[in-house]
Amino acid sequence: MSTTFKNRKTGLWVLVIAAAMIFGFSGNAVAQSGSFYVGASAGVEHVSMEHAKTVDNTGLPASYLESGHIHYTSDSAGETGFSGGLLAGYRLNLDPSDTLYLGVEIDGQFHDGTVSGMLPGDGESEGRNQYGEAWPDDWSVERKNSYGVTLMFGASPPFLVSLLGPGAGFYALGGARLVDAELNVDYHGCPTVDAICTSPEEFVSGTNSYDETFYAWTAGGGLEKMIGDKIGIRAEVRYTQYLKEDRETFPESEVKVPISLDGSETGFSVKAVLYF
Repeated sequence: MSTTFKNRKTGLWVLVIAAAMIFGFSGNAVAQSGSFYVGASAGVEHVSMEHAKTVDNTGLPASYLESGHIHYTSDSAGETGFSGGLLAGYRLNLDPSDTLYLGVEIDGQFHDGTVSGMLPGDGESEGRNQYGEAWPDDWSVERKNSYGVTLMFGASPPFLVSLLGPGAGFYALGGARLVDAELNVDYHGCPTVDAICTSPEEFVSGTNSYDETFYAWTAGGGLEKMIGDKIGIRAEVRYTQYLKEDRETFPESEVKVPISLDGSETGFSVKAVLYF
């Protein structure tokens, strides 16, 4: 079973467990005042990514030009894009006056925008044109979809109600996410073991693509204003930190080439929610 399939299967179970939490939460709270809700969101977010590559030649025979060397190269880049999605949850009021509440929410998002950069390379030759060096690589990360489970604690203090009117409140949130993405790496370098490439026809080029599934945690907060009894409008800010992903590349090569990828995003979104 592939790592990608395992990660997606894990993500599905996360959503199933989250749905069970919502229904279990609401079922145990029949004596309290609570509401299911569904909604949609649209937002803008800035994403920062860091890509790193190590070229480890310590296991190569002494006849190899780069035998015994370890080369490391990394690059960071950022991009601003858009997101949108759907959400569903349950809100449990904690007091008769509805000034405090707890909520649990699941959501799915699609993302727009590709982060791209270039690894500068590392090695002994001026042009990084030896086998076993860290060649300069163009790289890009495209985020596709993400899925999240969020816990919320909210309040409607009198000063905010006086300022924004009835049905106004703020909330803090924290949760976990799965982010599906694709890493593309365009490489150009010298494949010859015992010589330095000098003419264009001696070099090789290609593209490697990797499906990435990031585990991430998120935190943030927002404001909500009710319009009537059923519709809520939210303005929300979130910070999401990805957990680092590592993988081994070129497994058929004598040279060990592990790469890593991690990142974070900061986003602002507007949400429309319908309570039942």
